[in-house]
Amino acid sequence: MRCHAYLVRSERYLEIEDVLMQRLAEASRSELLELIGKDFFRIELLSGEWRVLFTQARVTDSYGPVASDSMRVARLMAAPDQLAPLVNTLWMHELHDKWRSITFGLQHLTYALPLASGLIGAIFVEEDDDWQSLESSHEILAIRPEVFALLSPFIEKLVDRGDFTMLARLVADHCESSIEFSADRWLGLREQSKARAPELIKMIDGHLTPPEGYERALAAMKRMLDAHLQPSLDAWLRVHAEQARYALVFRDIRREAQATRATVPFLDAV
Repeated sequence: MRCHAYLVRSERYLEIEDVLMQRLAEASRSELLELIGKDFFRIELLSGEWRVLFTQARVTDSYGPVASDSMRVARLMAAPDQLAPLVNTLWMHELHDKWRSITFGLQHLTYALPLASGLIGAIFVEEDDDWQSLESSHEILAIRPEVFALLSPFIEKLVDRGDFTMLARLVADHCESSIEFSADRWLGLREQSKARAPELIKMIDGHLTPPEGYERALAAMKRMLDAHLQPSLDAWLRVHAEQARYALVFRDIRREAQATRATVPFLDAV
């Protein structure tokens, strides 16, 4: 789930502020967008970007974001005369440098807000759920260690909750590379691993291998590999495998069909 920051002219924001405050938590996405209207500038934040932003103390204390995996919402409102905590957070050098590896929309938001302080209000609303109907595939997703260090609390919570659909969205947004498998080749990967590298089966079933387990995972994949049966994996091993000590997420789409949604709001759980 991604999040969109809608930057709205101050006069429009002040017209709808009272209704927004009352309805931010429970209104549908379409109702909020109808309130916002058509005169806005929109910036998209990837799945990890809004999470790290919404969990900063200055942001949570000042704005009280409404964010819940179970309800599939990510919302926040900041009035034109109350942008300072958000702007100051985005411009903190230590956070700016720390977030560099996952930054996409945050950079646009950082440069947009100071120029508009006092002139706009900011309203954050989650994206629509069309992404959940996209055709998916079995995958192994590789996450750079510095990215995993930022996002591991969110990734591990989603694994613990069995919310594999949201996990796939978060990891796909921020992985460096991925290996896609057809259903037949995914089942073949499991069968080949049983015979040649049974420890890889445990990693697949455990969903997540952190960077410290990467060398062991890499050795297992090389040991079980038949390049004729798994050409995508063979190509990834030759081109990408030595670039970093990655965290690996094993995406089995059969889990997503049966996934139960989280019941604990993510802000309370991190």
